[in-house]
Amino acid sequence: MELHNLATRFFEVRTQYWTAADAGQPTARLFEELTTLGRRVLALAQRPGDDTPGQVKASDIAGMLLDAYGRELTTHQAGVRTYRQVKEHWAQAEEFTPHATADQLRSFLASQAQYELQEGRASEALALVDRATRQPESPSRAAHGTAPALYGDLRVLRAEALHRLYDAETALEVLAPLEEELAAMLPDGPIDQTDPDAMRPLAALLARGGDGPATAARLLQASTVYSRLLDVKAGALRDSGAPVEAERAYRMGMAQYAASGLPEAGLLQLARCALDRGAVAEAGRHLDAAAPLFEGTRAGDRTSMRAHLRLVRGAVYCRMRAEVARLSGAKGWPEQSLRWCERGARQLADRPDDSVAAGLHAERARAHRGRADRAGAAGSYLDMALALDRVLRVPLGHRFDTLHLRFRRPLFDEALAFAEETGDARLCAVVTDLLKARAFSARLSLARSDARRAADGSAAPTGRDPWHGPDHGRFAELTERIMAAERRGSPEEAARLGAERAELLTKIRAVDPRWHLIRDDPPFDPDRLTRFLAAYGTAAPGGNPGPCVALSLYERPGGILALLATPDGGLRTSVRRLEDRTLDALAAHQRELLRYGVRRLEFWGHHGIGLADLIPEAFAEEIAHSGTCLLSPHGRLHNLPWTVVRHRGRHVIRGTAIGVVPNLSCVPLLCERPDEKPVRATLLGVDRPHRGEPLPGVLAAVRRAAEELGPERLSGEPITGRGATVAVLHDLLNSGPPGDRTDVLQIITHGVIAPGEPFGAGVWMADGTLETGQVLMSRTAFEEVLLTMCSTGLRATSDHSGGPGALAGTPGRPRDLELAGDAANALVHAFHEAGAAFVLASPLPVSSGPATRHARHWFAARCQGSAPLEAARRAAVALLDQDDAPERIDRWAGITAYGAR
Repeated sequence: MELHNLATRFFEVRTQYWTAADAGQPTARLFEELTTLGRRVLALAQRPGDDTPGQVKASDIAGMLLDAYGRELTTHQAGVRTYRQVKEHWAQAEEFTPHATADQLRSFLASQAQYELQEGRASEALALVDRATRQPESPSRAAHGTAPALYGDLRVLRAEALHRLYDAETALEVLAPLEEELAAMLPDGPIDQTDPDAMRPLAALLARGGDGPATAARLLQASTVYSRLLDVKAGALRDSGAPVEAERAYRMGMAQYAASGLPEAGLLQLARCALDRGAVAEAGRHLDAAAPLFEGTRAGDRTSMRAHLRLVRGAVYCRMRAEVARLSGAKGWPEQSLRWCERGARQLADRPDDSVAAGLHAERARAHRGRADRAGAAGSYLDMALALDRVLRVPLGHRFDTLHLRFRRPLFDEALAFAEETGDARLCAVVTDLLKARAFSARLSLARSDARRAADGSAAPTGRDPWHGPDHGRFAELTERIMAAERRGSPEEAARLGAERAELLTKIRAVDPRWHLIRDDPPFDPDRLTRFLAAYGTAAPGGNPGPCVALSLYERPGGILALLATPDGGLRTSVRRLEDRTLDALAAHQRELLRYGVRRLEFWGHHGIGLADLIPEAFAEEIAHSGTCLLSPHGRLHNLPWTVVRHRGRHVIRGTAIGVVPNLSCVPLLCERPDEKPVRATLLGVDRPHRGEPLPGVLAAVRRAAEELGPERLSGEPITGRGATVAVLHDLLNSGPPGDRTDVLQIITHGVIAPGEPFGAGVWMADGTLETGQVLMSRTAFEEVLLTMCSTGLRATSDHSGGPGALAGTPGRPRDLELAGDAANALVHAFHEAGAAFVLASPLPVSSGPATRHARHWFAARCQGSAPLEAARRAAVALLDQDDAPERIDRWAGITAYGAR
């Protein structure tokens, strides 16, 4: 009887809850009562001896509770929920999932995915769709719609998430087979439920009895899914360069918008299409038709769905109004546009959306420019750049990161052109930094956050390999299978397993649970950088005397945008237009990298190019008179031998230590200054790699280095010969947190390049290859690493696999993906991420003899108290003193100090 009474009350409260939710009324009290009752019903239903006649199934109760959890987030009226509050809400619902069926779990995950899409977190939505898709299917499940009509088919959700991640092409591929299925059921398109003629066949099915009602219900659900498919398809078509087809798809869906009581949603899309083809007046008419909802306050528009549409799309409406005002060119348009921007900002205060905010800031900047207000425009462009940074603070892998940057590139280029025109160094610094290696900055910030406490007060993970889990186990298993395939002489199988492992690695890195540690970190701040530079001289024991400056380079058409930061707080920018001979020299150097045999790699000496040929003369002078220069190149400039750069015929390294970093925001993250701890070295030399030519001089080089260091500075016997295996190096790289000494690792072997495989570069060991991906999965105690081998600083500029998505592989045939954003994916960057603050490596081929001599000089200076960058400077000077002819420097020119120590 108790169970019966509780169940009866549960159903009553459920009815009250959904009535209140659908009316847009507060639901918090009813939701709390519903979950409390549901918990009690489930507890009683599981007790032995409680099998009462007509007892409701536990799965029915669980399904209703999970539906309510999904609904509650959309009816929450107490203000915006934080990311952590949303996660806690979903976590509380997990209490009921053990009682749910596979179909109910699929529906629940779909509702979560839909919510994450509404909140602008497409990557998390895609992960949830992936989980939902893996749920076993019930044989009795309807042909279309794995969830209530609000969510529709999972393929639509997947496509929408992909489209939001700027992968319009893949979204269209996902939708194509589903559209064929739906068109077969509904050849005339979605059912217009406001048209009596269209509804007449459904009425006949309902009256027929038998399976007629079920068929009618399936057709209605298919129609709902079809409408949503058309909406997603239209957006993907518009973003993939098919505006006419996009507009046609939107117009097909207008009947469904009207039937659902939300015609304004379709009107906004049609206005966007009109703006895309320059029909400003037509766009204005569509917006006028939508104005009563977005500008009015009539009681009839306060229903939950319409109120929600006004909440989530109100700022978009304001942004388009501002755009129409600008494009109309009417008198006073800047003031009118600014008013709409301010109104949109107020809308965003109730529901933040960084993507929409970026568009509003861009319109505000254009309006300020229309008023000749340079300061206002600069501030708005800066706000726009920071909002775009927040849109993709968490890197999602090469494909989505590249597509995001390509999609947003016009806005960044607009801001950068304005910064160049006005000489706004701060805006230049922020924009170029976001265009260079942004994903690496986030990864590095996460790696350096391990010692911080989590936001909930629990200790953050520390120690050796704390990220255990099924995905990590699968990664290790795939690594073993790859090595086994290579030993069997099965390169095709090894390549297939390697592609699977690369996709898994992308997923592991994209869904890392520690991302909440840095999700709200402040963006790049030039002031923080200049404060760091001011403190550099006093905080660096063993550093080169003199001020420390930072130089960021960014290639522009026909020139290089240079940004110089100085310790006095100065930030200057200027564009150096390149002469024809400089452009020819850069092109010749790129060709030289592709040649085999003897190569002319000392770019500066062979071509007669100096630093002032790439940057303004005043900047070159300041660098030449500084003690340290932290340099962030860009594009093909990464492959120049910066250690031997010249100014006025003299090698800059003779007076200035040079450290290369991916971008300026990395500098404070790489600034763990070496404590005054004794150096302890681990030497590893591979004289007979499993592939490639033997390296007969390695054993002698290792022995000599060991003798010069002495046993007190060695961690143990050098590792050489057959003992230099992949497993041994893997164990070294997972050696835990730093100890009471400064641990240094030197590896002497062949470096392996993989220009079209970002995780594939690596080092050849005695029994196999240790690749970049394996280094990325490591957490090492070695604070400083010497990679005495070729091309370990060379970046992959494309991904032949098409760049697997962060959470699911891309369907169809792989297409080459040219990476954007100056991706920091070289082996040297993997060591940085694994924990090394300083890495000595080369983007160019080097000869073993001079490279090992350079390392010996570095160790000597380092053990005498020099900081790593200063030790690298002294080692280079020692080799230059022996012979500074370009033909001799060719053999070691690429050796570069990566880091800021």
